[in-house]
Amino acid sequence: MKSVNESVNTNHAERLRPSAHFLGLAVWIMASFANKEGEPVKKLSGPFGYEMGQAISGEPDGQEDDGVLYQFSAEEFAGWAWVAALYTPQTGVCAIQAFKEISDGDANGYDHRKAADSLVEALTKKYGSFDKIDRLNSGSTWYEPSQWLAAIRSGQLRYAYQKEGAIEGNLKSILVMVGPDGIMLYYTFNNYDAGEEAASEADLSNL
Repeated sequence: MKSVNESVNTNHAERLRPSAHFLGLAVWIMASFANKEGEPVKKLSGPFGYEMGQAISGEPDGQEDDGVLYQFSAEEFAGWAWVAALYTPQTGVCAIQAFKEISDGDANGYDHRKAADSLVEALTKKYGSFDKIDRLNSGSTWYEPSQWLAAIRSGQLRYAYQKEGAIEGNLKSILVMVGPDGIMLYYTFNNYDAGEEAASEADLSNL
C-alpha cells in the first residue's frame, strides 16, 4: 500500500468512498465468516472484529486496483456507514477500511476536522501517537478558510493522520483521512504486502 504522502488524496479512497450506489442500497450487503469446518467463527479482537489472516467466506463485493478483494461487513457499527475487509484467499484478511459519513459539514471543514481529530484522539489511547498531515499540495491556489472543504474535494489540501511501524495487533499502518463526504479509516496488517503479491500472481495466472 502506498504511503500517505502518495495516497492520501488519490483514488485509493475514491474506490471505496461511498457513492450514490452504496448509500442508496436498501439492504445491507450480507456476508458470513466461517472456519475450515464451515462453522461460524467467534468474535475476534482486532479492528471491527477482524484479525490478520482471518478467512473470509462467500463472494467478494469487489476488487481493489491492486487485485486485493474486499467484502463489506454484515455487522453494523455505530457511527460508521460501512466497514469492509480486504483479503485474498491465500492470505486471508490483510486490511480493513471503514467510512464515517458527514453529510452536513460546513464549508470551512470544522465538522470534518473535529471528527478526524476526535477519532485520532481515541486511537492514540490504544495505539500511541500519530503523525499529522495538514498541508497544501504543490501548486495549489487555495487560501480562503471558507473554501476548506472545496480544497479537500479538489485534492489541493490534505488533512490526515498516519501511524506506521510495529503496531499492536499485527498492524503495519493506520491512516485516518478526511474526504469531502466524511472520514476514511484504514488499517493494514503485516501481511498486506503478501496479499498484494498473491493478488498479482492470481492475475498473471489468468493470462
